[in-house]
Amino acid sequence: MLVLNLERLIALRGVKHMRAYLVNHGFSDGEARNLLSGKTKSVRLDLLTRLCEAFECSPNDLLDWRGDAGHVLSQLRKSMAPNIEQLLEGKSPQELEEILRRIADSEEGGVRS
Repeated sequence: MLVLNLERLIALRGVKHMRAYLVNHGFSDGEARNLLSGKTKSVRLDLLTRLCEAFECSPNDLLDWRGDAGHVLSQLRKSMAPNIEQLLEGKSPQELEEILRRIADSEEGGVRS
């Protein structure tokens, strides 16, 4: 079954208050509550568009597959976002600079050594 995986995108953004984030991006409190409840069974294209705009993502980033691993849509299955703060905790300034350099290099289309 295809599902909206807003929790993953919100975690990637480091947002602490999911409902407030959605409300601040133009969703009503009721819409935000319904989206975050996990009980949403259908999504109109205009709502999907608004979600993509709020998260600056594509529909593929919003949708996740929860079902048979052999199904053609199983390629949409995504792991939960890592806790970035936890991953960076305890890193030296040199290690952080190296991480930032690698990110910048990858955004330019290739990693330099």
